[in-house]
Amino acid sequence: MKKILIITYYWPPSGGGGVQRWLKFVKYLPSFNIDPVVVIPKNPEYPVIDYTLKNDVPENTPIIEIPIWEPYNLFKLFTGKNKKEKVNTGLLSKGEKKSFAEKISLRIRGNLLIPDPRVFWVSPAKKTLKRFLKNSSIDTIITTGPPHSVHLIGLKLKKRLNIKWIADFRDPWSEIDYLEEFKPSKMAKYLQRYLERKVLIQADKVITVSHNWASDLKRLGAHSVSIITNGYDSDDFLNFDYNTPSQDFYIMYSGIIHNYRNPEYLWDTLEKLCASIPSFAKTFQLRLFGIIDAEVLKYIKKLPILSKHFYFGGYIPHDKLLKEYEKATALLHLQNNTINAPGHIPGKLFEYLATKKAIIGIGPVEGDSSRIINECNSGKVFERTEKDEIYNYIKDLYEKWQKDKLAHLSSSKYEQYSRENLTCRLVKEINLLKDVK
Repeated sequence: MKKILIITYYWPPSGGGGVQRWLKFVKYLPSFNIDPVVVIPKNPEYPVIDYTLKNDVPENTPIIEIPIWEPYNLFKLFTGKNKKEKVNTGLLSKGEKKSFAEKISLRIRGNLLIPDPRVFWVSPAKKTLKRFLKNSSIDTIITTGPPHSVHLIGLKLKKRLNIKWIADFRDPWSEIDYLEEFKPSKMAKYLQRYLERKVLIQADKVITVSHNWASDLKRLGAHSVSIITNGYDSDDFLNFDYNTPSQDFYIMYSGIIHNYRNPEYLWDTLEKLCASIPSFAKTFQLRLFGIIDAEVLKYIKKLPILSKHFYFGGYIPHDKLLKEYEKATALLHLQNNTINAPGHIPGKLFEYLATKKAIIGIGPVEGDSSRIINECNSGKVFERTEKDEIYNYIKDLYEKWQKDKLAHLSSSKYEQYSRENLTCRLVKEINLLKDVK
């Protein structure tokens, strides 16, 4: 068995989409004769917890825990937050008006904590892993970000050891859409780009999740970029109920909705459908799960009809999420209204595909997500301005549902995105590294 070292910040019991990519790779790598050793932080500050994901960690997987210090307790103390309160990505607060202390904290985040608040893990992780790797047979390491501080660990190990290095970009770095909210100075922006470029140039291979982002990384300095998307785990769908009729016309969303993903025109369209089609209003449900900005919830609750057919369930464990998929008629796929949205393919999209439920997408029609949805004949993506088209598409789905109460589609093209198939592609990239000079 070939051994590799995977360095990741997110690992069970962390919940959310960021953890699942490498959790699933680790699950399937042994079947391809690759034995992963996983490096994770000890006592990290995870925004959401999901203990059910521990079930996917292979029993004999070696785990190296390295202590991490994060500034979040200082942030909570400075802003008057409860010590037990979870902090959103990068110290971003919810949509309410920010206090003076929060504004100062955001500026500190953007100008001193570069590339991110996990930067204090770099030095202790480098020291521990340098000693470990010198006494092991491992010749390949993989780092995955965000947080992109993890890539700096790979950069330091690459410089000091004769080792192959793959840098995995699940999201952009210097061009990630929320970076400007931290009010970075010109110097801070320069440092972000400088560190990013060093990683892109020094890594033997860069992998990312979409065609658009691969092009961006090449433009920023990467010499060798491959695309391995996220995917779905076929094991999760072994007992999935595809054939039980839906009792309600139930539109569901799972994930994050923040202020630059909030589709107010969609909520208005659903309000209009409820008002103009009485039978629609009688059977309709909108259910949102995950991390939803307070301003989004406030907007929906002010709509007189939609608010009566709306439910917010917060973050739920992955096994319960699968049960919600079973009950849903259609699934919402929402993308950011930002410049890098065309390359954004949320990990949950692939689970959406595996449910065989119709997907209602809002985002760039020329983007990577749209291409995949069209390729798999799994729904339709609309631009934000296409209000009438969104109205008619949901109305058409409702009329079809009225006939037999079944919502599943027949396409099987999504199977190319199974975690097993994607792991096979990763293994090919790992094996090709022996030819890299």
